[in-house]
Amino acid sequence: MNLDRRLISLARDSRTALIITILAGFLGGILTIAQARTLSLTVNNIFINGETLQDVITLLRALLFIIAGRSLLVWISEISAKAVAVRVKNDLRERLFAHIVKLGPSFTRKERTGELTTAAVEGIEALDAYFSQYLPQLVLSALVPLSILIFVFPIDPLSGFILFLTAPIIPVFMIMIGKGAEAITTRQYETLSRLSAHFLDSLQGITTLKQYGQSKAHVRTIKEVSEKFSDTTMTVLRVTFLSALVLELVATLSTAVIAV
Repeated sequence: MNLDRRLISLARDSRTALIITILAGFLGGILTIAQARTLSLTVNNIFINGETLQDVITLLRALLFIIAGRSLLVWISEISAKAVAVRVKNDLRERLFAHIVKLGPSFTRKERTGELTTAAVEGIEALDAYFSQYLPQLVLSALVPLSILIFVFPIDPLSGFILFLTAPIIPVFMIMIGKGAEAITTRQYETLSRLSAHFLDSLQGITTLKQYGQSKAHVRTIKEVSEKFSDTTMTVLRVTFLSALVLELVATLSTAVIAV
């Protein structure tokens, strides 16, 4: 995914909900750091310092409150993110329908009904992840790692320096993987548009196909397009899982170096 000014402009009317999403995510990241710190202190005090349960009861209570706080912030973030996505999608659909009506029947006759339907339904629905996940995470991916560095450097400068060197590797790999996934996803959407157009046109012209004995031949055409769409979808899933694996391996690099 890329930053598109036209898409970002659609979120202007929902900027309050978007800010709440980002703020809740950022505070959740801070609480994640606090949770890791509290848990490490608890483990250290019990297994290294030999303290009893009564000695660490305060840390355990703090850990419980932190987990509850994180859960609340995650819920708030998801609710506000969905509100942003729903409002943007509804606004965009209204604009699209108004534009189609303005163009009139002379335009719609030249277009395939299935492709228009796909654009209005599947195409706009695909923006859900962009506004509810991608935009907030884009900001959080810059704020949360910076917060981790600010927290780690005073405790262990060497570990902080290692994190500072290895952290930029992740965005580099994300860009490389994203470039390849973009072309595959575009091909999948084009295949879906053709499949939708074939299927809807078939329903509209099923009487004519029956009259001329072409229904079975058209069924074979739809089957071929469906199989092509299935193959393209499997390719997208394969790239998605491989990209997730690569990013996980890269993310563990800094942890492994610090552990060594």
